[in-house]
Amino acid sequence: MIEQRQETLDLANLFHRHQDEIATLWAGKVHRLSGTRYSQRPLHELCASASRGVAAIVESLSTGSQQALEAYLVGLSTMRLQLGFDISEIIEALLLFREAALPVIRRAHPAGSEARYTMMAHLDACLRLVVGRFGHLYAGAMKAELRENEQRFRTIADFTYDWQYWLDPDGNYVYVSPSCERITGYRADEFRQDPRLLETIIYPDDCALVTEHLRGEPLEGSESHLVEFRVITHSGEERWLEHACQPVYGLDGNYLGRRASNRDITERKRAEEALAEQAREKTVAAERSRLARELHDSVTQALYSVNLYAEATRMAMSAGKQEVAAENLQELHQMVREAIIDMRMLIFELHPPVLEEEGLVAALQARLAAVEARAGLQTKIAMQGERRLPLAIEKELFWIAVEAFNNVVKHAKAHQVEVRLQLDDGKVCLEIEDDGVGFDPARARQTGGVGLRGMEERVRRIQGKLAITGAPGLGTTVRVEIEI
Repeated sequence: MIEQRQETLDLANLFHRHQDEIATLWAGKVHRLSGTRYSQRPLHELCASASRGVAAIVESLSTGSQQALEAYLVGLSTMRLQLGFDISEIIEALLLFREAALPVIRRAHPAGSEARYTMMAHLDACLRLVVGRFGHLYAGAMKAELRENEQRFRTIADFTYDWQYWLDPDGNYVYVSPSCERITGYRADEFRQDPRLLETIIYPDDCALVTEHLRGEPLEGSESHLVEFRVITHSGEERWLEHACQPVYGLDGNYLGRRASNRDITERKRAEEALAEQAREKTVAAERSRLARELHDSVTQALYSVNLYAEATRMAMSAGKQEVAAENLQELHQMVREAIIDMRMLIFELHPPVLEEEGLVAALQARLAAVEARAGLQTKIAMQGERRLPLAIEKELFWIAVEAFNNVVKHAKAHQVEVRLQLDDGKVCLEIEDDGVGFDPARARQTGGVGLRGMEERVRRIQGKLAITGAPGLGTTVRVEIEI
């Protein structure tokens, strides 16, 4: 044992005398390691690290204490781990210490001598100790960093206000944040035990949208797609969620599942609905005020004209002018008829059909029955295809038709009006045709008459096409086409 101890001291002294040479040679070999991160580090940094390493090895060989070597290896493992080094890179660099130390041993002892063999054996034993100890310390440092990162992730995720979760490729929960209970009333462990729980609490009207989204396979590099939907909480309350998710991939490119975030936007939705309702009420009130003014003006004007003709008729009869009185009565009858038609149109606009409940065809039938048929027109409505359109489109088409009907009643002097509604896949066509006196569409556009501007604005809103055909004496056809 005493002889072995002396041989170790001899090796330590040899390394101590040539410490700078060994460190420089070691650092140079490490810096030239191809395919590693060492080639990207400054040479002076590697020289400093190698010098500390040689000093730690010398002290360990001289004193038999592992304290200095332990401190060096701990610092090395921590620093390299932070820089993203792989453990195989570091071990490969440590093993190069042997190649850096061999020239010193060879110069000190001739080839084939027992002293050279003994020192090389002690060098290999020392290197095994260094590499073994480093592997242990590096694994400990990685575990410590992993625990720290996991704790950091848990702290961030567990205390986030939004509901976060991570699904593995098989659809099982890897992680569910506690916020799920605040939002849905269901605990995180309930979601982990039942991966389909989220789908079961989705509001029925939103199921198709969300199910299609959740079952779609996200692609690498795809952007997070926002989906808004409602859920029924454990207590039966309806809540709105804003859902975003994207795929998760490991460093090796393997698909690890899907990470998602659900944000409670119930209050925002309620505020939006309240504002929308206020806007609707304001619009309805403004429209009713306009119609009320038109009704008042129409009635006032009609009553004034009726009063004038009635007075003129009385005076004609008093003067014995029977023919003038008869003509006045005929005009009086026409005025009353037109006033009644105007009032029916305005009253209908004050109380239009509820499109959400009745649909476009029923609303058109109601209008034709309430105004056109009672004005003596023959009405007909034909429909091809059966499906509901988006409410916004149905509203615009309805009021386009109403404007066309008003023109027929007021100006066309028609006997009949026909409505044709064609609902094909991807295309909708609405036609209103009358057999009236007709007009020149080009001239009407120049003057802005017969409600053309209002029709054109509504058609633009639904990105459709408006065509008006006709000529004096040949009736008029209003045609609207849209693609959906």
